[in-house]
Amino acid sequence: MSPDGAAKWISRGNRRELCRTGVMTMVSETFECVRTGATHDFITMDLIDWVVVVPETPEKELLMIRQFRHGTQKIELEVPGGCIDRADASPLEAAERELLEETGFAGENPHIIGKVCPNPAIQHNTCYVVKIDNVRRVSEPRLEDTEDIEHRIVPIAKVKEFLRTGAISHGIVLNALFFYWMEREPEHFA
Repeated sequence: MSPDGAAKWISRGNRRELCRTGVMTMVSETFECVRTGATHDFITMDLIDWVVVVPETPEKELLMIRQFRHGTQKIELEVPGGCIDRADASPLEAAERELLEETGFAGENPHIIGKVCPNPAIQHNTCYVVKIDNVRRVSEPRLEDTEDIEHRIVPIAKVKEFLRTGAISHGIVLNALFFYWMEREPEHFA
């Protein structure tokens, strides 16, 4: 048993690649439950680590983006983000790059305010939440051919309204905003 009381699982091998794309590899691997001895093939995804950015303006408003998402088949209200590229030295560098590419904005004091495992049941990656202060427009966005992103400055009261009404429904963005509020209003999380 592990310290938290949960029974461990043991890999019995048989790891095989089912599918490979530019952003993920789907694998199957056999595991045995120590508690029962049962074995099962589990399918998981090896994904690149991600970063999402909570960009705050000097006026303490948030820079958000709107873009079409193929999974939900609708335009989602989000914060900038993307994959941490091999060329990125750190999640902070990836955050600054993604912010600039998607919005044309840059800022100061990038710092990690949280990290999450997006879906530990089937994914092996981490998503870092980076806050960047005093963002301002410094260039035109440099969108990829498959991106169509609109950015907007959103007052904090409006962000809270979007949270209450469900206008923001992207799970990782909700996590990012949770970490943002923990940093912004620590007295509510003590």
